[in-house]
Amino acid sequence: MIRKWLPLIIVILFSCILAGCKIETVEEHQKLASEEQSIDVEQVEKSEELESKEENNLTVEPEDEIEIEEKKSDEEEKPKEDSKETSNLETNNEKKPVETVVPKTEDTLVKQDSATTKEDANTLETDKDKEITESAVPKRYVTIGIYVKSLLNNMDLLHPSLRSDQYVPRNGIILGPTRYELLSDNETVWDILVRATKEHNIQMEYQGADQNIYNSVYIEGINHLYEFSAGELSGWMYSVNGDFPNYGSSQYILKDGDVIEWHYTVDLGRDLGDDWNGDQ
Repeated sequence: MIRKWLPLIIVILFSCILAGCKIETVEEHQKLASEEQSIDVEQVEKSEELESKEENNLTVEPEDEIEIEEKKSDEEEKPKEDSKETSNLETNNEKKPVETVVPKTEDTLVKQDSATTKEDANTLETDKDKEITESAVPKRYVTIGIYVKSLLNNMDLLHPSLRSDQYVPRNGIILGPTRYELLSDNETVWDILVRATKEHNIQMEYQGADQNIYNSVYIEGINHLYEFSAGELSGWMYSVNGDFPNYGSSQYILKDGDVIEWHYTVDLGRDLGDDWNGDQ
């Protein structure tokens, strides 16, 4: 019995197996179809979104349109301004004259050199003329000396503090004959005395012309020897070329070759060989 039904049973089983396979393949097909549909839907949605975005970008609000128009107007005005500037530059360039540079030739260089040499020669000539004129005017000189020889034989008349070589040199000469150039036409005995005492660092004290009744500078002391340092008749006197003037030293105008001597007297000039009763 079993042998009879065995082929039938095998056929049924085989058919069942085939039917199960077909069912599975159909399900799979449906699944694949559904997935493809979902993919198509997603793509369609994406394309719709892109289209909506593009439309939104294309649609411009009225305010944006105004800004765009302003930008366009500004851009249109800029080239106009640029064109104006270029035109102004061109006109300015047209107004400025063109400088032509002329190359210096040998002739021009020679002329310039000759001009400079002429100028140098002229300056040299003027310098020489100045030297000639300066040398043509002879310089004038005077001589001055300061002496206390009258005190050598009258030291007992001096205060003990002044009886030394510092104030009364042994040779009686405080300043030997010294020559000075006259710097002006109105230089006086007083001016030369000031120059000499400053140069040789000799102490000197005086009374101004506005401080006495003689309207002249009065010499009070030289080398710390003052009026009355050697008695009531002692003091300073000056001579020019051996003569004792009867007016002050700031009033005596010098000339070329004058010899000035300042002397200390103990007897109103009589000890110096002059009976002098005036003032300095």
